[in-house]
Order: sequence, then C-alpha cells, then structure tokens
Amino acid sequence: MTKRYSIFSLARNALSHHENWQEAWRSPQPQPEYDVVIVGGGGHGLASAYYLARNFDV
Repeated sequence: MTKRYSIFSLARNALSHHENWQEAWRSPQPQPEYDVVIVGGGGHGLASAYYLARNFDV
C-alpha cells in the first residue's frame, strides 16, 4: 500500500501542476443548528473550545 503523501506522490503531483490529487475531505450536509461554532483553530479558538468543553460540557 502506497502512502497517500509519500515523497514520491508529492513530487509526482508537483510535476503535474497538482492536478492529480484525490479529494482528501468529504462534503457533509450542514446540521440545522449547532450549540457552538468556533471559527479558527489558532490559540484563541483552541482556548475557547477547551473552556467550553471543560466548563459547559459542550
């Protein structure tokens, strides 16, 4: 089994102008509503997620 992001696949796709990549994510339908939406995964986003999970069981 070939690793998806091996050095060889990176080089091959770089030489083909990155046109041969397979989709690495899926596109699920959004839920009708959410309890919390955190935009950003930087320091503040991670701290907000931690705070909400720890103090409000979200």
